[in-house]
Amino acid sequence: MKKLIFYIILIALLFAAILFGHHAIGEKGRIFIAMGDLRIQMTVVSAGIVLLASSIGVIIIGWLLVKLARMLTGSRNWFGSLSRRKQQKAFHEAINACAIGDYESAQKAISKTFPGEFGGSNYILAADIDRKVNNGNNLENLLSIAETFEASAVSAKAQQAAHFVQQHQFDKAKEVLEGIDTKAQNQAVIARLWLSVLAALGQWDEVKERLKLHKKVLGDDYVVWAQQATQGEFAEIASKHGANALRQKWEELPRAAKKDIANQIVFIQLLIDQGLSKDAEPILVDLAKKSQHSAFHSLFKQLKHPSPFAAMRLIESWIKADPENAKLYSVLAHLAYNSGDSELAEKAVRKALELASDPDDGRLLARLLEQQNAFEKANNVYKGLLTS
Repeated sequence: MKKLIFYIILIALLFAAILFGHHAIGEKGRIFIAMGDLRIQMTVVSAGIVLLASSIGVIIIGWLLVKLARMLTGSRNWFGSLSRRKQQKAFHEAINACAIGDYESAQKAISKTFPGEFGGSNYILAADIDRKVNNGNNLENLLSIAETFEASAVSAKAQQAAHFVQQHQFDKAKEVLEGIDTKAQNQAVIARLWLSVLAALGQWDEVKERLKLHKKVLGDDYVVWAQQATQGEFAEIASKHGANALRQKWEELPRAAKKDIANQIVFIQLLIDQGLSKDAEPILVDLAKKSQHSAFHSLFKQLKHPSPFAAMRLIESWIKADPENAKLYSVLAHLAYNSGDSELAEKAVRKALELASDPDDGRLLARLLEQQNAFEKANNVYKGLLTS
């Protein structure tokens, strides 16, 4: 409002200068202007005053034209600081409404801030609100506007990529991430988005390259992603080229990678999934001897081939060292059952259930009883499982 009054005063001074400027200074150095019947004469100094006032007038007219254009194009910033204060108030109202989960009120408030001088932050917030209120129906439009502001371009693209990931549109997400400038690519949030997209697309070589580039910013997540990359690569090799190629890839791994238990479990699991239980047994036994990790238990239970003597001897040696460990009896029971030794399986599973109740062991006992045609006893076991 103060600026508007100031401009009005300047306009008044302009007209005053034009009409009376030639009277303001003495008569030295006259300038004569003749337009039809109109005759104007003034000194050089008064002519300078008129020119200065005219320049100010041009500025004021330009300001008025800008305000008129904003009004016609739908801008709410018609009256300078007065409108900006209202927009800032609406922006803060939207933030406060989001904080208490009142997203409908937040949406109404944030809509009053457009276009606003917030560097695109209001569009970023509006997109987040739209995701919660309208399932992101207008999200892409809001983020595309936010991208036009330098301050919010990276945030807008990151949100858009995350939205595409949630929608399982991984190719679109990758396209958006490729549009982010080089400097911002090393931000942790962008690096994680890249890894998520590339992993979903099965592009494990690119995942490994990204891990090398962003090891520092990923922190503890680096190890998790490195393991996942190896696991994904193993799975892809197994599905496309079979077990021989998988074994060759395992042999080519660095020693540190072979010592990683996550990689060991994935490798053995994939061999079992390929129907190579007999090939998996010696590898599993060798690794389990070096590290008696409980994570190997489920792998032993999945071995399914005749006479897994090496695996049985190892489990029995563990049981001798720890005779009250129900999990070890459970492993031996499942291993014996899968190899066709029902007698050993029943003895081991009964001992396991004696030490600790476990639904999987209960179901195994029921199956063994059914094989003996002891259906009533089997039904009692099943009833016990339902009750527990």
